[in-house]
Amino acid sequence: MEHAGSQGKTEHRELWEALGGGDGLRALLVRFYDVVYEDERLSPFFHATTKEWAIDHQYAFLRQIMTGEDVFFGDRPRNAHHWMVISDELFDYREHLFQEELRRVGLPTNRIQEFQAIHERFRKQIVKSCPFPKKRRGVALPLDGWESIALSAGGSCDSCATILEKEASAFYHVRTGKVACDACHSTSSDPLPTSEKV
Repeated sequence: MEHAGSQGKTEHRELWEALGGGDGLRALLVRFYDVVYEDERLSPFFHATTKEWAIDHQYAFLRQIMTGEDVFFGDRPRNAHHWMVISDELFDYREHLFQEELRRVGLPTNRIQEFQAIHERFRKQIVKSCPFPKKRRGVALPLDGWESIALSAGGSCDSCATILEKEASAFYHVRTGKVACDACHSTSSDPLPTSEKV
C-alpha cells in the first residue's frame, strides 16, 4: 500500500490533547463506528471490512494528521474511496454523525470546528458522481479487477465468509472494495455472488 506520508505535515496537537490523546481518539472512533455500522446509509460502504479494520485505519490516519507521527501506511483518501459514489449531502450526513460524537465527549466548539476543517480538506477527493480509478505515482489503475494485498487488519472473505487474520494474503476488488480469500479467488475468475458482480 502507498504510504501517505504527507498527511501528517499539518499538526493539531491541541486537538489531540483535547481528545485525551490516543486512548481518547480510539474511544471516540469505537463509538462512532458503532453508529456507522448500524446506519442504513453508511454501513453498505463497510460491509466488506470489519469494524476493527475501519477503526484501526481511521485511528492511524487521524493520529498522523494530529501529531505528525509517521504511523499511517494505508491509501490516501482519494484512493481509499475511489470506488465509492458519495454525494456532498452524504458527506455532510457523515460529518453530522461524527460531530454528534464529538459533542458527546464534551469537545468545545472551536475544536469541533478544527476537526471539521480536517475532514473538509479531503471532500474533493471523496465526493464524486461516479467511481474513478486509483492513482499510484500519477498512473491511473484499472477500475475493475482484483489486486493482491496483505491485510493490515483482520477481515472476512465476501464469497465464503472465511475469517482473514491480520497480515493474511487476500484479493481486493479495486472498485467495489470486496475482499476474496486466496481459495475463492483461485477457483473463480469472479468470486463475488451473482448479485454483487460489477
